[in-house]
Amino acid sequence: MKKNLTYSLKLSEDIAKKLAYVSESEGLSIQNMLTTLIRQKIQYFERVKGNIKPQALQGVDLTQFSISSDITEE
Repeated sequence: MKKNLTYSLKLSEDIAKKLAYVSESEGLSIQNMLTTLIRQKIQYFERVKGNIKPQALQGVDLTQFSISSDITEE
């Protein structure tokens, strides 16, 4: 079972409204829209700079996230 991490995000009201509009227009929740955008950015990064090696992730500090034990989607 993987852990879900939660991160608080501050947006201007204008950006939040546009995000909600685009998400709804594409039939996605805001959560799914942001997850999709983040995955796309990571894929782009790895295409340009190479795959991120698991050992590089071992020292990553996740203290800025809240951790829950919900099952995540893959």
